[in-house]
Amino acid sequence: MTLVTPMTIPTLAYANDQQPHDISRNVAVKEGNHLRVDLNETSSEELMDKWLSQAFSGLMAAVASKKISKVSAEHQELIQKCSKEAKDVPSHAKCIVKLMDEAEKKIHVPPMKNRKPYQKVVKTMTEEPKENMEWIGSFGTARARRSSGFNVVQKDNYSLRSTDDMDGMTRLAKSMTNTARVFKNKTEKSEPWIEAVGRIKKLGEEAKREKKNRDIMKKRLRQMIDNTPAEFIDPRKPVALKQAEMEDEKTEISKMMRKKEADEIRVPLKFLREAVKTAMMLGGKNVSDFDQKTLKMVSPRIMSIVPEQEDDSLFNLLSPSLFSLHDEGEGVEKLTSLPHLLKKLDNHGQNAWMDFIVEAAGVSDHVAKTEKTFREKKEKELRGPDGVPLYFTKENATKIIGEEEKSKIEVFEYLDKSYDENQKKKLNEDGFAFLTEHQMEKLYGKGSPYNHTKALKKFKRLRDDPERYIEKDIRALAEAEKFRVARRADIVGSPFILTPLTFASVPLSNKFIVLSPLVLSPITLSPAVLGPIILSPWVFVPLVLSPRVLSPLILNPLVFSPIVLSPLVLHPLILVPGVFNPIILSPLLLSPLILSPQVFTPLILSPFALNPLILTPMVGSPLVLSPFVLSPIILSPQALFAVVLSPYALSPLIESKLIAAEVVLSPSWLS
Repeated sequence: MTLVTPMTIPTLAYANDQQPHDISRNVAVKEGNHLRVDLNETSSEELMDKWLSQAFSGLMAAVASKKISKVSAEHQELIQKCSKEAKDVPSHAKCIVKLMDEAEKKIHVPPMKNRKPYQKVVKTMTEEPKENMEWIGSFGTARARRSSGFNVVQKDNYSLRSTDDMDGMTRLAKSMTNTARVFKNKTEKSEPWIEAVGRIKKLGEEAKREKKNRDIMKKRLRQMIDNTPAEFIDPRKPVALKQAEMEDEKTEISKMMRKKEADEIRVPLKFLREAVKTAMMLGGKNVSDFDQKTLKMVSPRIMSIVPEQEDDSLFNLLSPSLFSLHDEGEGVEKLTSLPHLLKKLDNHGQNAWMDFIVEAAGVSDHVAKTEKTFREKKEKELRGPDGVPLYFTKENATKIIGEEEKSKIEVFEYLDKSYDENQKKKLNEDGFAFLTEHQMEKLYGKGSPYNHTKALKKFKRLRDDPERYIEKDIRALAEAEKFRVARRADIVGSPFILTPLTFASVPLSNKFIVLSPLVLSPITLSPAVLGPIILSPWVFVPLVLSPRVLSPLILNPLVFSPIVLSPLVLHPLILVPGVFNPIILSPLLLSPLILSPQVFTPLILSPFALNPLILTPMVGSPLVLSPFVLSPIILSPQALFAVVLSPYALSPLIESKLIAAEVVLSPSWLS
């Protein structure tokens, strides 16, 4: 199995842009703007198992989010705690079953004695009978006045209107519009005013819809995170939620700052507000919520492009909307609107003058600029710092993977465009929706890359009540003993003596190595990921050109085991005493030494960050040409210690005594 992902961060580069022909399995290789990771059979099974577990937990979290509002706050807290502590899919399913059972208990019909009896409302006629009403027995009938309908005009011939038929006012408006466009150096076809106003409304609706969808997304993300076991949470969801909250917080801070500045300016206006309030009180009007309302006084809107909103929080005093560019609204706004005032002209003349006003005011230009800003903002959110898309497009997926992947993407493009309003609503509110029969044919039918006749027949039979079948499957999962399609083969009790490990990424990755000492067995060209080593001492085991990620050493003594050209990332050393273990040209990141005394373990040309020493005394272990940052030394005495040509920052000594120590040409900052 080959895993391909878009490339958004710098990776290894090769001389003359040549890619290696023979690469080790499970090693990421840069190919253009993407990474290729070749996975062995075990890793592929584990990855598929993880994805499957995440998918099932995600669906169960969506079901829980839909039902959790139906139970009490106490039960909500218990269900969320249960979901967080779940270690696998069956245990998570047990939590959701508890929620479903509790939600069903809450659905009940109130007893008859608590219901109010139905009372028929009888209306009596209070109007005087009309003069033209005729009575037939006890029923009155009146003849309705019919509309005049259409006036039919007959002519021998008809003539079409041309530009020459325009009146003088229309021609003047056209000429002034063209002159304005010449001054603005516009050569493209002019846009009718009604289209410009429509685009403005569309932008406003889109902004409101985006804010609404953003709020729904944050709410659903919180619910899904709360109702999903920590092991199965997609790491992108907490990051996305945090990013959205930070952006909203930034917006709120900006609003507060503007409000604070406005409050300083508005101090003199408070006297005016109090005067208006007093006058209203004397006039006998209700002023209970006047302080919360926005006071708009002698501030008319001139040539507005959207109708004034009816807002109960607004108190309007001598502030009408005049000469608006639309024909909507009520009262003075509609009466003085330019389309209404121009009704004396024919439709052609009205539109010509409105086109001129909109063009002269630069409405179209501002709309285009706003649309461009929105578009650039969206594109920026979907691209990395280097401009590379954070997702596969149909073009680059076809280029990288082939035509088969293109057909898969086209299927989902069709599905995305075919969702009806009800499906979109269900996706936004519940987090999932059901496909129609036609959509299922497109996804699983003949001609589809996902063709599965058996599954299609099964899904078509579930159209009556699909949610019931989901709940039934969740209950079945809760009764299952396990939910894993692959098991990791750990290395336990297998010593390595005089066994060089070269290109040995597979045995060192994705498994635990326990009680397996290494003696005189150098490790070279063997990167390792997720390969913890526990209770497995190393003696004369140099680590050369073998980066390690998420592969901690625990209770693992090291003797004469240098680390050369082997960066360590997220690689803590816990209870790892060592003797003569120099670290050379091997950067360290997030790899703290905890309770790991060292003797003669120098760091040479090995910068490190976020790499604290905690309860780790060291003797004869200098730092040479090894800058470091955010790496405090805590309760770790240092004897025969030196810092040479190694500037450092934010790395204080905390309760760590220095004995016979030297600091040479090593400036420090905030340490």
